[in-house]
Amino acid sequence: MQAELPPEFDTTGEKCVKMLFKIRAKLNSLPVGGRLVVVSDDPTSIYDLPAWCHMTKHEYEGYVEEYGIYRHTVAITENSVRAKTAKVWSPPKERH
Repeated sequence: MQAELPPEFDTTGEKCVKMLFKIRAKLNSLPVGGRLVVVSDDPTSIYDLPAWCHMTKHEYEGYVEEYGIYRHTVAITENSVRAKTAKVWSPPKERH
C-alpha cells in the first residue's frame, strides 16, 4: 500500500516574505505530523524556507528542483511555532 502524498501548496509568483506568510497560514490548518509540499519558482526559497523552518521549529525535509520549480517538503512537529491566527497577516494591536 502506497503512503498518501502530502498536499501541494502553490506559491509560484510570490517572493520570500509574502510566500512565508501564506505558508504560515496554510500550515496552521494542518495537525502535528502533517506535511506540506510548497511549490515555488523563487530560487532564494532554497535558503529562505529552511531558515524559516529552523526559526519556527518546523521540520524541513528538503526540496527537488525541476525546470526552475522547487518543491519543498515541510512537516509540523510537536515543537512547531504555530500561528495564532489563520489570517495571512494581522494588524498589530493598538496600545493605549
